[in-house]
Amino acid sequence: MVQFSQIPLYRTLTFKVSIALIAFFILNGVLLVLWNQADIMNELEIDIQTVYRHTAIEITDEIEHPEADIQDMSVFFDSLAQYYPGMELFLVDPDGEILEHGSYVPSQLISSHVSIDILEAFIQADTSDYPIVIPIPTATDLDFVFSAAPLGSPENPEAYVLVTMVEGGEDVHISWWEEYGGILTRTILFSLIIAGLAGIIFWYFLTRRVQNVAHAVQNYRAGDTRFVLDDEASDEIGHVAMHVGDMMERIDAMFGELGRKEKMRTELLASVSHELQTPLTVMQGNIETLVEHREKMSEEDLSVKLGAVYSQVRHMSALIDDMFDVAVLETGQMRINSEPFPMVELVEDVLQSYALLLDQSKISVERDFPETIQTVNADPLRIRQVIRNLLSNAIKFSSPGDTIRITTEVKSNEILTFRIEDTGIGIAEEDISRIFESFYRSKQQLEKTVKGTGLGLHICQHILKLHDSTLDVKSRLNIGSTFSFDLNLYKEVVTI
Repeated sequence: MVQFSQIPLYRTLTFKVSIALIAFFILNGVLLVLWNQADIMNELEIDIQTVYRHTAIEITDEIEHPEADIQDMSVFFDSLAQYYPGMELFLVDPDGEILEHGSYVPSQLISSHVSIDILEAFIQADTSDYPIVIPIPTATDLDFVFSAAPLGSPENPEAYVLVTMVEGGEDVHISWWEEYGGILTRTILFSLIIAGLAGIIFWYFLTRRVQNVAHAVQNYRAGDTRFVLDDEASDEIGHVAMHVGDMMERIDAMFGELGRKEKMRTELLASVSHELQTPLTVMQGNIETLVEHREKMSEEDLSVKLGAVYSQVRHMSALIDDMFDVAVLETGQMRINSEPFPMVELVEDVLQSYALLLDQSKISVERDFPETIQTVNADPLRIRQVIRNLLSNAIKFSSPGDTIRITTEVKSNEILTFRIEDTGIGIAEEDISRIFESFYRSKQQLEKTVKGTGLGLHICQHILKLHDSTLDVKSRLNIGSTFSFDLNLYKEVVTI
């Protein structure tokens, strides 16, 4: 027996989807942080420039104060830088040349010139124009926000004070983790929570149900049919589960049918062996008598012996024909060759072939045929076979003195209905639905030891299906049975 193990967690769809969601949300968070970094820095620069916009004005006020005694401007700027860590101070003449500069951290001028236009733009701007940046004279390729104010008359300034805000001072210094750490932490936690919830939902609505279907199939393969699929959802998985359940039921039904047919075939083999053994024994005995005592036998005895042999040969021939027809039907190779022929003439021909048997059985036949010729379009050999089977059954299941009634009736000038009624043993109601199955014999047949293989009606039904017709039956136990079928009437095509 094949053994099946549980799928490891890391191989399940739930795990893979959860990991994919975690990776997606984390990557999404990082990309959003990096994508919005410029906006974050922009807002930070605006805040810094807004907070320290008056710094240069305060310095110019102190320089221009009447009581101020500034001997060395560079020393003065260096001393001011002590109070503004992270900033650099510059004294700029009206042409943009840097006269003095100072900083908390010693630095050297890389560029000795700044743009007066940028300084004037800041002086005349309001906070809605922020951030306004200027290249830092003590660094290369770095632009930062600043504060600027004129010395002397604003219309005709003697110089400008420029304060660049490299870090914005200690009170506005924000590290990278302080800027982005909280966002990344929340992103990771949010990703884990969402991925976890999504994984649970995915497992409940998908993985769990798919595994149930897989377990059902695995158990079924292992021979355990007790596992029942109870997924009644109307989505795709429920649809698949329903079809898998239906498939299992159909396979069980097919195996049951195969088992039943195999049992019937076994019984048929025994029945056929018995059926063949009896006529062979009769034939052998009669032929031995003819061979050994022919000279001593009268013409009448000789005729009786030959008639018995002939009867058994016909019985064996019919049995072999039925077996051959079943084999042809099961392979789907039976074909019909339709042609027009008179129905009543065919029925009379069949009745003539059974005249001796009818006379010996003391069963009478009533005919209800119209006087007009009824020409049907069908396969005469196969229809003859159907009528022979139905008549043979009617004789077989009737008693001496019973009557068989045969009728042909035209309906709507298009359909001919053939009907054969007997007053025999009939068929039990529970057997009617099964009498067309191959090898099936009713309890009445078995109880009365009526010979047969249970193939005749099965063959008749298939022949009529090939004619787009069907064999109908009405029967009452111990009262009789009526079998009927329809055939298309032949319509002659008139050409002009």
